[in-house]
Amino acid sequence: MVLKSSGELIGDCGLAVQNIEGQGEIEIGYHVRRDLWKQGFATEAARACRDYGFSQLKAPRLISLIRPENIPSRRVAEKNGMTIWKEIIWANLPHSVYAIHQNEITARR
Repeated sequence: MVLKSSGELIGDCGLAVQNIEGQGEIEIGYHVRRDLWKQGFATEAARACRDYGFSQLKAPRLISLIRPENIPSRRVAEKNGMTIWKEIIWANLPHSVYAIHQNEITARR
């Protein structure tokens, strides 16, 4: 993620295939520099990835893996239309798996 006004690198956001309990799932992942939190950058980038995943990749579902205590990331997922699908242990740590399905986006439009 690059700040348009300055070209400065401020974080990253993208899609990656993750192995969730033996199933390949497409994850929307995002990280923004802490001093730029609460400015909508992660939400904007995650929404663009969501739209790309559904329109170009034709993914039936997209997920985000989020540590339960990471409230800012949970809020981004929720603003992106995601809800908690399940709780898992991933990378030896508890994670909430947020998910959104293609038909949920279609129903909102």
